Amino acid sequence: MAKHTTSSGAQRYRTEEGAPCVDVKVDNVEHLFDNRDPAPFRQRDLDPALVEYLRDAAEDLSGHRLIRLVVWLAKPCAPKEIEEAMRSHFRDEIERIRRRRRGQRRAGQIALVIAIALVVALLALAQLVSTVVPGSIGAGLKEGLTISSWVVMWRPIEVLIYDWIPRRQERKVLTKILEAPISVRTGGPSVA
Repeated sequence: MAKHTTSSGAQRYRTEEGAPCVDVKVDNVEHLFDNRDPAPFRQRDLDPALVEYLRDAAEDLSGHRLIRLVVWLAKPCAPKEIEEAMRSHFRDEIERIRRRRRGQRRAGQIALVIAIALVVALLALAQLVSTVVPGSIGAGLKEGLTISSWVVMWRPIEVLIYDWIPRRQERKVLTKILEAPISVRTGGPSVA
């Protein structure tokens, strides 16, 4: 598993050329990847703990336009392979979020059509009940059907209007990581 380092002191992350650096220190390149993934070595997913660390760091640094990712290895390795694997992983993550959102939006639209039909039916039934059943029982049934008609709208509205907000934030964080310059170095970060 990857060791994640940050500088101590006033700033949590060290800076290079004015941009905060997210340092990842590993003994060897295999520790960057998920060992449970059966894909060939360089096509594996990144280690889940590493991905979580990078997401947390990108959220911490959301106020910065640019962040840098620096991978520190005990032994030298081809930097291009690590950069390609990291970029591929985060491109795939962003695409998964887009697919989930499209599916969620489609489900929300179907639920909205069903809910509108139910609202019309329940409101019509409420009107019918109020004319057929006299007194407070009829008024209570009418009110219950009216309230029920609007309750069926709750989930489609939530899906279509509110559920995209966390996905959008997650996509912004992953895009920040994807766009970050990646350096692969040997040794460890120098803390000033």
